[in-house]
Amino acid sequence: MTTTFPQPPLSPPVGRPLTVQLGDAIDDRVAEALDDYIAEGRLDGRIRPRRSPGGLAALVAAGVAAVLLPWCLILAATLPSTYQANHWKLTWIGLDVLTAIAAGLTAYLLHTRNKSAVLTAMAAGTLLLTDAWFDVSTAGAGFDLTLALAEALLLEIPLAVCAWVVAARELRR
Repeated sequence: MTTTFPQPPLSPPVGRPLTVQLGDAIDDRVAEALDDYIAEGRLDGRIRPRRSPGGLAALVAAGVAAVLLPWCLILAATLPSTYQANHWKLTWIGLDVLTAIAAGLTAYLLHTRNKSAVLTAMAAGTLLLTDAWFDVSTAGAGFDLTLALAEALLLEIPLAVCAWVVAARELRR
C-alpha cells in the first residue's frame, strides 16, 4: 500500500507569501497535536519548563563519586599516618575566614530577604562540619583532643545543623 501526501504548490497563491502559508500549516498541525494531547489527558494545558531527570550535572556528580570512592581506598593504603604540613597556619586561618565570610554573608542575605541565602547557609554549614572534622582528626591526644571534641559537639556541629535548617527553610519560601 502506497501513501501519497499532497504536494504543496510550487508557488504561493497571489497575494500570500510562501512563509505565511507555511506558518499557517505549522500552526494547524501544532494545534491538532495539542488537541490530541489534551483529549487524551496527557497535557493539562499548563506550560512547564523542560527538565531532564538526569542531565549532565547528575552524570558529572556520579562520575566524581565513581572516581573518588576508589581514590579513597588508594589513599588509605598509601598515605603516611603523619605528615609535616608547610602552611599549617594559613590552612586553619583560611578555613575559619571562609566560614566567617559564609556566615556573615548568610546573615546579610537573610536580612535583605535574598534567596541566595540558601547557598551561603549550605556553604557555612558544610565549612563548620569540615572544621569540626579536621579539628578532631588532627588534634593530639589529651587536652587538645578533648577541646576539639567539645568544640565539635557543642558548637560546630550544632551550628552546621542550624545553618542547614535555615537553608531548608529558605528553600521552602
